[in-house]
Amino acid sequence: MSIGLRRLRRPEGASSATELPFQQLLNNKELGLIENPLRRIAEEHVIKFFKDFHQDNNLGRVVNITTLVRGARLARQEEIFLAQEIADRTLTEVEKTAIDKEKKTNIWTETRELKIILLICSLGSTLQGWTQGAIVAANQIWPWDLHLKSLSQGGSTQLTGPWQEIWAFSGTNAIVYFAASTVGAFLCDPLTEILTGRRGAIFVAALFTFVASIGEAFVHDWKALLAWRL
Repeated sequence: MSIGLRRLRRPEGASSATELPFQQLLNNKELGLIENPLRRIAEEHVIKFFKDFHQDNNLGRVVNITTLVRGARLARQEEIFLAQEIADRTLTEVEKTAIDKEKKTNIWTETRELKIILLICSLGSTLQGWTQGAIVAANQIWPWDLHLKSLSQGGSTQLTGPWQEIWAFSGTNAIVYFAASTVGAFLCDPLTEILTGRRGAIFVAALFTFVASIGEAFVHDWKALLAWRL
């Protein structure tokens, strides 16, 4: 699907060498429409690439190689593909209906299962936002409750105490994102392989999040809070 964008014009005196690739693409396209990258590649090269991709990744049990190649040709140049398929009478009614549906479908015409998935993902992102907001608001009072009292003055947190307590406070706040970007990044791929795909890995991550959220509600010092957030 092409996306209409305002055409970016090069400032007076600026050379094309100083432009970003995206700006060059927009300047070289009428009305700044994003082009299909597969159209730059000859059809025979596209077919060879997808055949090699199918073989190299052992996709035989996932998708038929003929179906994959036909999908690549359709994605490359729909008009030509459909004209050839209709002329050769190889386009089935099921495939034609699927192509038409792809263009006209919206969220309300999707399957019940997909709607449930979208709803759960939306709730997950909402919960993540609530979690961030909850710890930000709690920053005003938890140092006092969890024995970092030198940081609490007048009912709010002030980063003016001993450096050890400042580091304890900052580390407890940052540990979620630090752990996700280090430990989580290295565990993601093995879990995906062991648990047969992303769904299993996401389920395990959700369990950790659920248990940690409950654990954080019952801590009595900052070290316990740090451990549960980790």
